[in-house]
Amino acid sequence: MGLTSSSSLPSPSTGLPPVTDTPINTSRPLRIIVIGAGISGIAFAYKAQSLRNISYTIYEKNADVGGTWFESRYPGCSCDIPAHSYSYPWVGNPEWSKVYVGAEEIWGFYRDRAREYGVYEHTRFKHRVLGMVWDEQRGKWNVKIEDLESGKVVEDEADVVLNCAGVLNRWKWPEIEGLHSFKGVLAHTGSYPQDLDVTGKKVAVIGAGSSAIQVVPTIQPVVERLVNFARSPTWIAPQFVGRLAPDGRATVYSEEQKRKFREDPEYLRQYRREVDHELNSRFPNFYKGSPAQKASRELVEKSMRERLARMDPELREKLIPDFDVGCRRVTPGEGYLEALQEDNVEIVRTSIKEITADAVVTSDGKSYPVDVIITATGYDTSYVPAFQVTGRNNVDLAERWAKTGAEAYFTCAVPDMPNYFMVVGPNTPISNGSLMPSIEAQVEFALNFVDKIQCQGVKSVVVSTQATTEFNDYKDAVMEKLTFSGDCNSWYKGGQRDGRIVGPWFGSVNHFLESVKSPRYQDFEFTYHTENRFAYLGNGLCERDVKKEELGWYIRA
Repeated sequence: MGLTSSSSLPSPSTGLPPVTDTPINTSRPLRIIVIGAGISGIAFAYKAQSLRNISYTIYEKNADVGGTWFESRYPGCSCDIPAHSYSYPWVGNPEWSKVYVGAEEIWGFYRDRAREYGVYEHTRFKHRVLGMVWDEQRGKWNVKIEDLESGKVVEDEADVVLNCAGVLNRWKWPEIEGLHSFKGVLAHTGSYPQDLDVTGKKVAVIGAGSSAIQVVPTIQPVVERLVNFARSPTWIAPQFVGRLAPDGRATVYSEEQKRKFREDPEYLRQYRREVDHELNSRFPNFYKGSPAQKASRELVEKSMRERLARMDPELREKLIPDFDVGCRRVTPGEGYLEALQEDNVEIVRTSIKEITADAVVTSDGKSYPVDVIITATGYDTSYVPAFQVTGRNNVDLAERWAKTGAEAYFTCAVPDMPNYFMVVGPNTPISNGSLMPSIEAQVEFALNFVDKIQCQGVKSVVVSTQATTEFNDYKDAVMEKLTFSGDCNSWYKGGQRDGRIVGPWFGSVNHFLESVKSPRYQDFEFTYHTENRFAYLGNGLCERDVKKEELGWYIRA
């Protein structure tokens, strides 16, 4: 009798299920499609190194890895949290040049990780997913992909799809009348022309979010005139973990510090833990009316008033938000407030009525002639995938979320979408502290189910509608206690003032890690390849028996 054969043994008596002639938990070949070769896709590739009998392909619309950090190269583009926190939990980087590094350096780090983890061997670049349809009978996803170079549409199939595209992957133009009638240079920070030289030009920057806050002070010294159209005020905070950066964003690591990081891994580990501890300890600031929120507001408001000391008092008051800190994403914009007070800069709070061939016109009829318009207006943050997803019972994910808003289960799963998992989906800890451990936790959440699909005869697994509804109801209830639900327009709420919060998680980073480390399998519905769900138990042996390995391994004392 061959112990690794997949054939069935005859039943000992009539009416009993056939016995599979394999050891328990035999891993069947499994095919995974990963969408996106950004930070989450690279993280999957790292984890995939330890998987057995798995084949996977990553489809990436860009020409290289890195996602947002490959695309975003606008002036001043950098990470607003310390670089040592923007590394995977399992790998540090002793070579970070500064406490807060720029986009190029971040991209270089993740490109190197991609090479190390085999991403390039598994990725088809310049391939954009068009749509995917669930095949209930076969228990597979049929996926259509466009080769962006040839225009040819190809098809692939997978047992599991992991959507690692994230939320910051579809930049969008602002909805302003006449925007594309502008005859000068029109650019978006999400796709910034690398040959654009604004020296000596009259420039409009539309927006007051994180990218605008980085662009304005970077280009201000070289432009003839800069007009920043900032419809809504935002809290501009001191640097996160600023005590570790005595020179602010200019703080560099000395060669001596980097040498110590290289030669003493424990020192580097403890330093990284200190950074993350401080970042993560900020979460109590987000509770409405709490002492931490009040102290945070006093600190940030005091800082803003001091930095805006040269500004006209009436205008200064318009730049100080009247909502809680954290209602919109808090940004540590070093140099931004100072740049607004320079002689060649004007900040305009009046809404834009239209854009003409050579000017921006506000609702009060004032015209601002410019040579260049930089729209720092962000991304489509609806979380609706950029491709069609048709799941069980012909449910269209985009149509559903158009009605309900993005509604996921623990950010990772969606009802009627079997064997489909998301990384950095709705309500991910994007503003709660360090994001990297949450990305790892979400990949591992998905892989828990991959293991069951592969080794326990599972054909499909899907989260129940009831569990998802109850989860989101409870999430919404907690959000009422947090400043994320405050009275402000925010992309957290789909750009609305009072919309459902689909952006951040409703707790701390460690709260999230605790919540997903042991999946609640009772919230999921399973179907099986065999009539008896216990066929995976096999013929009574395990691999250890078959391989004649140490069989007393469990003795510990």
